[in-house]
Amino acid sequence: MKGRPALVLLLIFASGLALGIAVKAYFFSTPPRPAKQVRPVVSQAERAVANATVSAEDVELVQGRDGVMQWKILAAEAKYNQEMKYIVVKRPQLQAYFGKDRQEVYVKAATGEVDQQNDNLMLHDEVKGRFGPFTLDAGQLDYVGAIEKVYLKGGVAVKRPDMLVKAMAVEIDLVSRQMIAAGGVTALLAPEGIEESPFYEAQNKE
Repeated sequence: MKGRPALVLLLIFASGLALGIAVKAYFFSTPPRPAKQVRPVVSQAERAVANATVSAEDVELVQGRDGVMQWKILAAEAKYNQEMKYIVVKRPQLQAYFGKDRQEVYVKAATGEVDQQNDNLMLHDEVKGRFGPFTLDAGQLDYVGAIEKVYLKGGVAVKRPDMLVKAMAVEIDLVSRQMIAAGGVTALLAPEGIEESPFYEAQNKE
């Protein structure tokens, strides 16, 4: 009988301890933070299309400066976001004129984006074009009107009758006609004509 009070005290102490731990865990523990949700990255073109104010088919867009046409685009379809002043086009065909001699540049692609306010163009997918004696193939073409330069990206091939250059990226200055290639550059020079060169077939398959 003498052991019972001690046993009761021990049970009371244990119950109090368990209750204290439970109260501390409930009131003072840091609540789990909700998982941070990552927002998907939405491109400018996607935002423009999602909030387009005008849609049209068989469109002609013209850009000029000082009364002289710089370029025009014919497109099968265009979506225009008036607030962003941004146009997304399908199957664009670009004709542009540069330099004092008004050298023509012609480029076509599967899709494109036009920022007329800043005189910038972006053409994507199956980009093919010509510029004087040059022909070009690329994954993407960016034209920056402020500096009159073209940037080609993604499996670029630039060809003229006596030269073939392949690279990951090419920069073309439309005023000086200077071309700078970068990234995995290979070049074939053949004064007699590249198609007559024994190296052309191998180079053309790369």
